[in-house]
Amino acid sequence: MDKNHKYLVMMMDIFTVSKGLGLKTYIWGGFAVDILHGEFTREHDDLDCFTENLVENHEELQRQYEALGYSVNYIEYVWMLQIEKGDIHATFNSVKNIDGIAHWHHAGMHGTVFFPYNRLDDLPRTFYGTLVYTIGEKMAYILKTNVRLISAEWTLREKDCLDISILENLLNSQGVDKNEIKKKVWSHNPYWFAKGYKDYYFPITLN
Repeated sequence: MDKNHKYLVMMMDIFTVSKGLGLKTYIWGGFAVDILHGEFTREHDDLDCFTENLVENHEELQRQYEALGYSVNYIEYVWMLQIEKGDIHATFNSVKNIDGIAHWHHAGMHGTVFFPYNRLDDLPRTFYGTLVYTIGEKMAYILKTNVRLISAEWTLREKDCLDISILENLLNSQGVDKNEIKKKVWSHNPYWFAKGYKDYYFPITLN
């Protein structure tokens, strides 16, 4: 079984565990682009996710994943759960819905992205027969083209340019105004301010 298909099994486990606890887990990053596109575009090395109310549920999530044979690590400082099996692994952050605004804690209390919660998939998608939730086309595009929302030290890679092209085609086919969707997204990253990036004292906005 190649690595991508191993990840499909992992996605199925993630969907099953999350659903069993009454939660949703959303996939973002490179895998989300492939899911939104409807097929694999390359081999992936990791799986990026965030789970509703992960902090409050991390102990039960850990038990459930361990029961499925995963090695599990919870990093309390950044509210991050990691699972691993063989040569595949996934990372989970926490997301909360507060009055319709998503608070995605990509670095725990030290880094949060805010955006309309209804941009996340309301219903699961089917990807090679596997049920998954994603961050959706709009947020996938915004994150790929505005990495400063979450990182001060990210360099655009060739695979990111391919992802951006795929997402642009999807948004254009839907008639989405790519400037308009930026207006309700911002972030606050004390983590980067503490590392000396003085601009990160203030929220990062895209207007």
